[in-house]
Amino acid sequence: MKKKKDKKKEDMPEFAFKEFSPEEDRIYVEAVDSYRASLAAGKKLKEAYAGYTITDDELRNIVQADFLKILIAERHFTKQESLETMASALDVPLDLLKDTMKRMLQEVGITAANQFGQQMRGVHPDEIKTDD
Repeated sequence: MKKKKDKKKEDMPEFAFKEFSPEEDRIYVEAVDSYRASLAAGKKLKEAYAGYTITDDELRNIVQADFLKILIAERHFTKQESLETMASALDVPLDLLKDTMKRMLQEVGITAANQFGQQMRGVHPDEIKTDD
């Protein structure tokens, strides 16, 4: 019997951040404002999404995914609201919030690594000083 090889190292996912046209930016801002108002009025997340129509499927998916990330940042990270409480209040599966939060953290890590890499290009190794 052959030994199984070590698990393959998961590749870092690629993230492409969309650049919005002025019209898409307007729709994005209006949608987020509408979603916020709906939640403040006591509606659930699905109802908030249904309250503002975005005809472009790709843009709608981006705006809705971003809005959920915004909610996690504001309510979970800033206000320390548990994901369980959020899931109940928004009437969404807990796994959706957990998966969205994981994706957020991956995006932040990759963005930070990319920015660091861009800043360090052109710096000679002898110029990098550390305190360790």
